Amino acid sequence: MKHLADKLAVCKVGEDADIKISNTRDEVLSRISLTCGRSARVAINGIDVLNSSLEIYLADSCELTIDAGQLMNGPVRIYQHEPTRVFIGERCLFGGVDIWSSDMHSIIDVETGQRVNRARDIRIGARVWLGEEALVLKGSVIGHDCVVSARAVVTEGTYPPHCILAGVPARVIRTAITWDSRLL
Repeated sequence: MKHLADKLAVCKVGEDADIKISNTRDEVLSRISLTCGRSARVAINGIDVLNSSLEIYLADSCELTIDAGQLMNGPVRIYQHEPTRVFIGERCLFGGVDIWSSDMHSIIDVETGQRVNRARDIRIGARVWLGEEALVLKGSVIGHDCVVSARAVVTEGTYPPHCILAGVPARVIRTAITWDSRLL
């Protein structure tokens, strides 16, 4: 862990945390800020391009998995302020994106005194293109080969593979698509 900590822009890791970063060049590692609590689990299996920065914050007992082949062109922020799991499939393309698995504050039902905004896991499938300033919120499950438009807000729900999501809140505006990073 010491060797890895020297390569990251910021590295603050809690007791019993398990951090594994592979297939990522030192130049890319130097743009990653990682702060995580006790018993957090991080597995980054390969970031190919990071043109800006990646900021990761995990509270105690959170899990983050980022599969191989990621392309990140703008600042990417992943916030897990409560115990949750975030999974990002392989070969995704990111503009400047925020991913939040909780609201970071409690909303309480006045009559029952119960919290109504619990944290939820997030799952982003393989080959998902997240446009500039897209926001992916708790409880979102995005199928593989999707495109999320710039400034879309993806809220709790399951979105099918091969679709375009756009709007606030995001909704499916087209199906039966795929994407290619080349201009064809």
